[in-house]
Amino acid sequence: MKKSVILLFLATSAFAWPWSSSEKKASAEDQARIKDSLQMEEVRNLQREVEALTRIRLQKADSLEKLEAEHWRKRYAESQLTEEHQAASRELDGRYSKLSTDLGRVSEEVMASKNMTSDAEEKAQSEESAYDALNTQVKLSIDKSLGDVMGDYPVGMNARLLRLRQAASEADKKVPNTIGAVQGFMDDLLLRHELTYTQSFGREVSQVGSRPDVNVNRLRLGTVFLGEVALDNGDVQALLRSGALQGKVFEWNATLPPDMVSGIKQAVTQAEAASNAVTIPLDVLQNKAVKNSITDTKELTWDEELKAFFKKGGIVMYPLALVAIFALLLCLERFLVLTFRGHLGRRFLKKLNALVKESRYEDAANLCLKKETSLSLVLFAVLNRARDKREDAERSLQEAMLREQPKLERRMGLLAAMGTIAPLLGLLGTVTGIITLFTVITEVGTNDARVLAGGISEALVTTETGLVIAIPVMILHGLLSEKIEKVTSEMYVQSTSLLNRIFGKVTNVK
Repeated sequence: MKKSVILLFLATSAFAWPWSSSEKKASAEDQARIKDSLQMEEVRNLQREVEALTRIRLQKADSLEKLEAEHWRKRYAESQLTEEHQAASRELDGRYSKLSTDLGRVSEEVMASKNMTSDAEEKAQSEESAYDALNTQVKLSIDKSLGDVMGDYPVGMNARLLRLRQAASEADKKVPNTIGAVQGFMDDLLLRHELTYTQSFGREVSQVGSRPDVNVNRLRLGTVFLGEVALDNGDVQALLRSGALQGKVFEWNATLPPDMVSGIKQAVTQAEAASNAVTIPLDVLQNKAVKNSITDTKELTWDEELKAFFKKGGIVMYPLALVAIFALLLCLERFLVLTFRGHLGRRFLKKLNALVKESRYEDAANLCLKKETSLSLVLFAVLNRARDKREDAERSLQEAMLREQPKLERRMGLLAAMGTIAPLLGLLGTVTGIITLFTVITEVGTNDARVLAGGISEALVTTETGLVIAIPVMILHGLLSEKIEKVTSEMYVQSTSLLNRIFGKVTNVK
């Protein structure tokens, strides 16, 4: 706007400049008026602009006031929300603290309950284990008694078997009745013990020898003497107890010498007549050494003596017998192998040397293959490389030696182990026998040192047997080892000699 007014003023001045001074004066006034009018117009424009800016400023001020009011309103709302949040937070903190306290108390109660439960479970498991162990011990005792009944005192044997089997069935139930089992076992022990301090005489139905259901007169004095005399033909059987190792002097139904039979028959007859004194042929000292002098002994054959000797050694004699048989088979097998594979034929070597001397190496190799001994196979390895270098022949020889030597030494370690195991098994049998001996002595006692010596001598049977097996096995092992060394050294000597003859001759030709 200002630029247009100034341009108009300049244009007017340019057209008016050549005219007169009056006109100049009039135009100056016009120009002054125009200038004033322009300035007024400019002032009005400025006023309008100021007014517009004032309105804008007022509008901005109003907007700012509104924004500030809104800001403060929001701040107030935020403050209220903050206060509400803080109040809610304080309330939640209080509830959390209370819940934490309650949770800690409940956790402690739960841990205490778990500990009490764990202690109760451990105690229950301990009690259950102890109960199971007790029931197992009772079962073992009952089983042992059942196994001993058949070799024990014959009176009341069937009733004892029924009682013990009933007690064993109580212990074997799904829910074991240990108390009932113990009661049945103790009842059997008490009734068995009662026989020791009582005596009886009467007519019974028994089995004399191989005769079933025979009417007999039976005289029993505790568990020391039991005699039966058949009423029809006077057959006699008796059992005299003793504190010796086997617990008996006579086996039940054993064959007795005639004077002993007449003595027992007379004793039972006197008891039937109710006389004041009864004479019984009994070893009062309970000395087992008199058994051979009062029993009806007979000379045993070699086979029976061997069986009796084997029986004395107990269960350890069975593995000892297996060791002896196995060692014998090993020795026989090694002897046959060494005899065949370790054979050193002089005629073979003489013929082979002749072929080598004539440089007929193929024929010599074929001769070695026909023999199939360790020496021939080693020499074949050298002859097979006779046309090659000496180093190749030596390597082939070494490989052949490594193949053949283990075949000769095979199972020798096992044979030596058999010779070592035999005395150890014998010692094991001796220790087992001595343990059994002292167990019997603890139960029934002994009043004769010769009984103890006899028991130990029987326990030493296994040691004797082990040494009898081990000594020949070790001797055979030494002989076989010496034979192996002889064959091995001959293989080295002959193969080295053959190498020198073959390759030494080739070197001379060159």
